[in-house]
Amino acid sequence: MRALLRYQAGVLFRSHRWVFPLIAFVLLIWVGGVGGSQSQTLVQIREALATSLDWAAAVLVPVVALLTRSMLTAEPEAARNCVAAAAGPVRGHLSVLMTALAGGVALAVIGVGYELVTSGGVGRLWAAHPGQLFATAAAGLGKAVICIFVGSAVAALCNRPVIRHQTVALLGTIVAVVVGLLASVSPASAALRGNGATVQSAAWPTGVPFLVAASLLAVSWLVSAWLAARRSG
Repeated sequence: MRALLRYQAGVLFRSHRWVFPLIAFVLLIWVGGVGGSQSQTLVQIREALATSLDWAAAVLVPVVALLTRSMLTAEPEAARNCVAAAAGPVRGHLSVLMTALAGGVALAVIGVGYELVTSGGVGRLWAAHPGQLFATAAAGLGKAVICIFVGSAVAALCNRPVIRHQTVALLGTIVAVVVGLLASVSPASAALRGNGATVQSAAWPTGVPFLVAASLLAVSWLVSAWLAARRSG
């Protein structure tokens, strides 16, 4: 599997299909960040940082969905068949999804780091209450992981081999991303709008959004890999 992951990472970089998701991520983070200021109270600084981290997590749903879609369509058909013949269609397909997921994790870490560096007053919060700063950053990273799972699941279910028509797949991905961000049944929406979030809605029990997102990811990957094996045969 390690060799497959290296191969898929090489395919992604050589195809330059990572450029648009990266640009989208940078622009969304830059436009939507809400940093605190030195004149604010420590509570306001923490709230501003939490809001910025929520935004950094939310943008990962469309960005990871786009990155995963780019990975699923980057490899030429002949090369994909060779990988399936050499390593098996299931392992080959899972390596594609795992590579995109790893890219999403890297973007999540970058996003959290960016918000910590650029949000005003973080130094004051660190000096006065380092535990609160750590807890806020950890909560932001946890929400980012949930959003990564949702974005990956969306792309796995709305693109090849589940949906092979490119236009339908693109439109389906867009609709699913919107649903994943706004619908009350979405774990990403629950994580971003539950207890402690800037925009409040009905809260899910602690830990449930992560469990639901992980389950959704597992099911979507299994369905996608099963269809990849079935249709390669």
